[in-house]
Formats: sequence, C-alpha cells, structure tokens
Amino acid sequence: MALSVVASGCISGGTSSSSQSGTATSTYAPSKINILYTYTGSFSDPAKGKQAAQAQLQQGAWVIYQVAGGTGLGVFEAVSDYLKANNKKMGPPFAIGVDSAQDWIKPGVIIASMMKRVDVGVYNAVKQAEENQFRGGVVELGLKEGGVKLSTIADVKAMFDSLPADVKQKKLQELGFQNEQQLLEYLNKTRQQVPSWIWQAVDQLQQEIISGKILVPKATQKSQIEELRKATSWQQMEQLGKEWAANEPKPETYFNKTLNERQNTKKIAIVFDVGGRGDLSFNDMAYMGAERAVKDFGLTLTQLQSNSPNDYYTNLQSLAKTGEYDIIIAVGFMMTDAVKKVAQEYPKQRFVLIDGYDPNMPHNVQMVLFKENEGSALAGALAALIALNDHKDTIGIVLGMEIPVLYKFEGGYRFGAYWALDYYKNHKQ
Repeated sequence: MALSVVASGCISGGTSSSSQSGTATSTYAPSKINILYTYTGSFSDPAKGKQAAQAQLQQGAWVIYQVAGGTGLGVFEAVSDYLKANNKKMGPPFAIGVDSAQDWIKPGVIIASMMKRVDVGVYNAVKQAEENQFRGGVVELGLKEGGVKLSTIADVKAMFDSLPADVKQKKLQELGFQNEQQLLEYLNKTRQQVPSWIWQAVDQLQQEIISGKILVPKATQKSQIEELRKATSWQQMEQLGKEWAANEPKPETYFNKTLNERQNTKKIAIVFDVGGRGDLSFNDMAYMGAERAVKDFGLTLTQLQSNSPNDYYTNLQSLAKTGEYDIIIAVGFMMTDAVKKVAQEYPKQRFVLIDGYDPNMPHNVQMVLFKENEGSALAGALAALIALNDHKDTIGIVLGMEIPVLYKFEGGYRFGAYWALDYYKNHKQ
C-alpha cells in the first residue's frame, strides 16, 4: 500500500483563560505553542524522515515526535546531526520514539518513546486461548489497560534484552558502549537533562486520563483532525472528543463456545509483517509478548516472516489449514484483509490481529487496537514542556502515511501540547 501524498503545516496555539497558581518561577510568558506536522507518505524511507525533521528543526522545533516506522529512523539521524553540529552529545533538541522503547537506538537523542504495548495485546490473547476463554471482536487498550505508555529505563532494558545475544553485542559496539549497564546509565543521564517537575507533570496528565477526569480526543477522520488543528485550547479539543465519542460505536467482544471447546495443543504461531524480527518496533514487540506467553504457559512458537504483502494470505493459510495452532497471531493492520479471508475459510481457528480493524471481521478473530491518542497526549505534553522550559514555543511531529490511525497520534500530540501550555502558565510563570 503506497501513498504519495506529503502534507505539512504549522498551527499556532492560543491561550486559555485560566488563572495562574503556584509560585512564579519564570519571567517567560508563552502565549502559544507551534506544532509543525509532516506526513511523509511512507513507513520505510528514512531519507524522507530525515528531510522532514531537518525542515522542522530549521523552523525551530525543539522536540520532534516520530510516528513513521522505518521512515522515523531518519528523524533520529536529523536530530543527531543537529546536536553534533552544535557540539552537543545530548539534547535538547530531542526526538521522541514510537511503538517500542526506542530510546537506546540513538542515546542522547531520544528522550522517551510512546510505546504501543503490542506485547500486552499478544500476551492477553494467547492467555485467553490457552485458558479457552478466547473472545473475538474488538479489544481496545489505552493507558488504563497498560496498552500505551511513555517508556521507562526498565522498558528500554526489556526491549534490549529481547534481542539475540550477538545482536546486542553488535549494537553495543556500534553505540560505543562496553556493556549494557553503560548504555542504561547514559540513557538515565539523558533523562536527567529534563527537570523532574516536567516528568511529574506528565505523570499528572497520565493519572487524570486514567481516572477519566480528562478525555483525550480520538480523531480518525480528516475532518476531525482539521478541527483539532484549528482548536485554541485543550478544553476545546476535549469537548470535540466528547462529541465524537458519543456518536462512536463501543468496542464489543464475543464468546464462541465452539471455539473454546477444543483440546489445546500448546502450539501457537506468529506471522510477522514486512520488516520482521529486528525492526526494533512492532514486530519485535509482538515477539516479546509471544515469548512471554511461551514461557508462562509452556508453549511452542512457530514464526513466519512476510517478505512482501503477497505473503500475508499464504503464510496465514498455511498455518490455519494444519489445525495445529491454539491461536495464530497476525502483526499489523496491513494483514487485515488476509486475516478476514483466512478466518472465513477456517472458522474453527482462533486468530488475533494486532492493530487491524474491519467491522465485518468474523468472530473467530480478536482485533487488538490501541488508544494511540492517549499515549501521544503524554508525548505532546513532554515535548511542549521541554520546549517551554527552554523558552521555545515550537515542537514537531513527523508521520508516515496519511491514514486514520495516524490522525489519532497527531490529535493526541496536539492535545498534550496544549495541556502543557496551560500547565506551564498555571505553575511555572
């Protein structure tokens, strides 16, 4: 699936009319937050990501959130080059990673990552299958369910430790560290470049979202993201989100008795998307969840790699026709059509589809979706507070294809940035 569009723009935020509180700690009085955004049209072209990030850095972006898969690796390169040109080993400016705990890929450059806990989705679905409690339909994971989060050093360690030993050693050599502990200490030092009050503020936003005090808007249509781009406060965005949510169907799951009467074989299978193991992102996170399930439930795991989209149906069908597997894991929205077709052909086979959705999907498929808008709100708050703390008013986001799921990322990022502007004015001026 290719998209040749490149959309970009800059929207200035306004001020919100809330009274100031707390002790004044700065004479800086920001009136806006600028959010630069670029849709590159690709998930696999680092050169496009680098070009987009360079343009945003030139326009003053102090933190750039990459939501572009392999294309986003170019964002890290651009920020790294900028730091080197200014004789700095650590940001700011910073980049924010996505999907997995990518912090270690460019130590000193990536301040944190917005993790989509694909591993949690995979593990939960396998657990249901092994306990014969599998449910088809839609499962949506947000902050409350542990489906999205900002990375911690512990998350980075878990991600790094999931790599094969030879790969880990090679990566350490490439990064210039003698051992893993040196790497983790460097990452911790990078985080210390950001004042503790910023991390505490982001945690406050997280708790308010989890408690239901704050609702992050979920834009999935072009008209909706355009409305968020015009908004001038997070409260205005939240109101839009409430209106959209009221008209949105609630996720439903279905328990099929026949699907859960089978004698389990203790065998599971996973079909990776293009990129496969070692992508440091979606596929690796899915593998982590499957591996944890293997250890906890004493399973055997079969892995198949998709070298192109033409392999999706063939891989899934070859596994399903054996009838051997308690559940088959399909990684990525690109497999949606193939999963639907194979699930219709093999109605007694349980599937879990990560990040894909079809309203007419057979009920032997569990579709695991994520509230990227909630996790991205934390990324937006972190980015904006880092910028505001340094008396900057511009942050950026570089995205892949212009598709509904990426509107959720962009919308959440905007919401978090405006929340941060409000927070800064109330607590730090």
